[in-house]
Amino acid sequence: MKTKHEKIRLAVKEVLFWLLSLIVIVPFLIVIFNAFKTKPEAINMQLTLPEVWHFENFKQVWDQGSILNSLVNSLIISITSVVVTVVASAMCAYVISRNRTKENRFIYLYFAMGLMVPVSMVSIVKVLRVIHLYNTLLGSILVFVALILPLSVFLYYGFITGIPKELDEAAVIDGAGALRIFTQVVFPLLKPATVTVIMINFLNVWNDFQIPLYTLPDPDKAVIVQKVYNFYGTYTASWNLVSVTILFAILPILIVYIFGQRYIISGMVAGSVKG
Repeated sequence: MKTKHEKIRLAVKEVLFWLLSLIVIVPFLIVIFNAFKTKPEAINMQLTLPEVWHFENFKQVWDQGSILNSLVNSLIISITSVVVTVVASAMCAYVISRNRTKENRFIYLYFAMGLMVPVSMVSIVKVLRVIHLYNTLLGSILVFVALILPLSVFLYYGFITGIPKELDEAAVIDGAGALRIFTQVVFPLLKPATVTVIMINFLNVWNDFQIPLYTLPDPDKAVIVQKVYNFYGTYTASWNLVSVTILFAILPILIVYIFGQRYIISGMVAGSVKG
């Protein structure tokens, strides 16, 4: 039986967590409600139900904002960046974790530095111009891979360190090579870390506004988060249409989070353990 003091403390924690959740819930509800309002109704972005639910706002944004094209661009950039990062970071972390040489230790520290060094968009744009990948989806993908690779290596490294080396040795006795050991023995055990890497990187790439802004000046190559500014300007703002665009932008990441949320905690905890 819980004591009176424990019950009070539990109730206080519950109230506190509900208040903290309102920080996320209230803005989300404001966006949903304003997406169905008229422009005059939505101008103040208030948490009120619309007088009349205007579903035609979604059709207007879809037709005028080139939403489908921007969604395709975002999916190409996000999915390709994540797939390349998962493969490269998992292999890199496996080699670094299993071979504790000075060179590999330096490579690990080099990736760790990537978590702290700030990004210079001027340098990135100049490099992309030199290699003729400026204003291309491939150029943006390479930039994203370079930025999200360090954290992915860090997470995989911690997880692989917890996998016994005896599994590798048993596979070697059975005649398996290095690639087969990784793909058939080690990588299937990395499911929690892999889902965590996929979720975190997909969310970061999908929501990033700065890199596409500088590397993809062509409007036809714009990503979905940039489409918010189609209905927002210096002298006017259609907040109802802006809210609709935001809903279009967050729908894919909500789906990704719903399907992968149970793995993210275990993956993050494992990735934070150093070998």
